[in-house]
Amino acid sequence: PRKGGHDFRPSYLLLSELRKFFPYIPLAAFTATATLQVQDDIIRILGLKDPLLIRASFNRKELHYTVKPKSRVLDQITQAVKERPDAAGIVYRLSRKDVEKTADHLQAMGISALPYHAGMTKEQRSKNQEWFNQDRVDVIVATTAFGMGINKNNIRYVIHGDLPKSMEGYYQETGRAGR
Repeated sequence: PRKGGHDFRPSYLLLSELRKFFPYIPLAAFTATATLQVQDDIIRILGLKDPLLIRASFNRKELHYTVKPKSRVLDQITQAVKERPDAAGIVYRLSRKDVEKTADHLQAMGISALPYHAGMTKEQRSKNQEWFNQDRVDVIVATTAFGMGINKNNIRYVIHGDLPKSMEGYYQETGRAGR
């Protein structure tokens, strides 16, 4: 990807190799939240020639957005989670420290929550994600790396405790609810 473009996973970049091995097989790419810049990167990286493009609005009727001023963020997050008892949700925080602090706070308030960030061991991250996927815990508190490729159909809310780094990231992160 070009500078300023989407931060593709390294394995996604290898998809361009498919054309070498299967030159006559149709190739398609699907994404829910690509910006025009990311769309151009996908077309270029995959070597798509004159592809059929179908774009829809990012505005999905099953999603409801609420924006509030940040004030006593841990209390705000706790209140929002408690308003959705027994519902699966993701709370995004920008730093590992805030992920841990928020997960600890939610646990202290009687909410089943686990952290997820790159500073944890791979085994602990896998276990926490597995427990969330299996509904053994209601809330995962995570840095933005969490959720890429997640296939969980009962996520009912996404809370951002901090402003996302980009609008594209925001759309991708909020899109993990309402699937």
